[in-house]
Amino acid sequence: MKYLLDTCVLLWALEGNQKKLNKFYELIEDSSNSIFVSVISYWEITIKKALGKLVAPDDLIEIIEQTGFSWLNLDVSHIKELEKLPMLHHDPFDRLLIAQSNATQLKLLTLDEKILNYYTHKQ
Repeated sequence: MKYLLDTCVLLWALEGNQKKLNKFYELIEDSSNSIFVSVISYWEITIKKALGKLVAPDDLIEIIEQTGFSWLNLDVSHIKELEKLPMLHHDPFDRLLIAQSNATQLKLLTLDEKILNYYTHKQ
């Protein structure tokens, strides 16, 4: 299977927080799964770090690449998918992750209830 990590899940995975990862830990550790990290998450972490809202290592790119996770770049097709989303959530980073997940058919790993509302609302 192919999965996209939301930003919180990414941070928990990088710190090895099995308790917070809960059910996602086995999926992430399973080498038969492909795990993707969006550049959107890196952008969000960078902004929140600059604002003093988050502590993250300076070498975050290298750390992510050492995990074996793959990068997912932002594409115009993701923005097109964003246009289709109902306004259930106002966080632009989360909305972009949802759009990327939908456009690329990657399952988004998240515990965020606002994000999960898109999947219970969908179809």
